[in-house]
Amino acid sequence: MHGAQKGHGMVYGAATIIGELASLELKEPAAAAAAIYDQPIGLRLLHEEPNGGEEHYLVRYPAGLRGRPHLHTAAHTMVVLEGQLDANGRVIGPGSYAHFPAGQVMRHQAAGDAPCLFVLLFHGRFDVRLADEESGSENQL
Repeated sequence: MHGAQKGHGMVYGAATIIGELASLELKEPAAAAAAIYDQPIGLRLLHEEPNGGEEHYLVRYPAGLRGRPHLHTAAHTMVVLEGQLDANGRVIGPGSYAHFPAGQVMRHQAAGDAPCLFVLLFHGRFDVRLADEESGSENQL
């Protein structure tokens, strides 16, 4: 929901409020994001700052999905809602938080035998570069 709301005599600023995240329809991402994974993922834009700031997404990884080492110009944060997420080799579950600093090599992928649903908050515009697994060097997508 967008726009100002009035409650108890107070006018509140505009807010993006979305309920029932798990029920939202997700779509396949653009080619650059898809190249990181060995299976298609589900993605839905939740919020985007108009001047190149934050981008927020709902993401579903299918069970068994494997990700490749990569990096982003912007830092990003993940909050797990359902399932298990392998974040740089550490498995986390519902209610868990992971933050990845900008410009550092990372890998996140599904863990366990069920899909993983999470909120992904990019602290800037989305971009992605593959990292060579041997040297950690970048490969632009």
